[in-house]
Amino acid sequence: MKKYIILLFIFVISVALVYWFWPNSKGLPILEKVKAFQLDDVHGNIYHSDNNKIKLLTFYYTNCPDICPLTMVDFNDLQADLKSEDLFGKKVELVAITFDPKHDTTEVIRNYASAFQADPLGWKWLRGTEKETKTIADQLKLQYVESEDGIYTHSTTMYLIDVNNKVRALYQMSNSKNPIEKEKILEDIRLLTDEF
Repeated sequence: MKKYIILLFIFVISVALVYWFWPNSKGLPILEKVKAFQLDDVHGNIYHSDNNKIKLLTFYYTNCPDICPLTMVDFNDLQADLKSEDLFGKKVELVAITFDPKHDTTEVIRNYASAFQADPLGWKWLRGTEKETKTIADQLKLQYVESEDGIYTHSTTMYLIDVNNKVRALYQMSNSKNPIEKEKILEDIRLLTDEF
């Protein structure tokens, strides 16, 4: 009998230890580690990605006929939500990198950003050389190709990146049938702000 009590006690202690030390199931996985990068911010600064902020990063180009502008409308909604939670620009940034630096000049991007009422405090519009852009896209395993008429076919993945430049979640850009997963993105951002 005494032996069974000891075994039961060991079992209860083991379960308790597993419960207390098991990784939090609500946490976000680490999907990839990316190198820090620097690109021109069209609002006049050099943007450094290793700035200790959480980022929701997407690629776009201003001549995109559908997915990119729909996503930017949703980013505008996220901007408002992040401002209401006092996270925008302080702990969290929205980052948009153009695929098309040949056409998307600083002035073109600024005009495009203003159409979406983007606040440059926390919504960063970036432009690099074709080589710089491809290097970042390759790290994120994002594919894009330009056709002869200047239209880009591209992956529609967005990336949630933590303060240590680790990709923690992936989402799809908007399309005509589905907006971005705004509530899921906000929930994941909150998890990361608690983590850091």
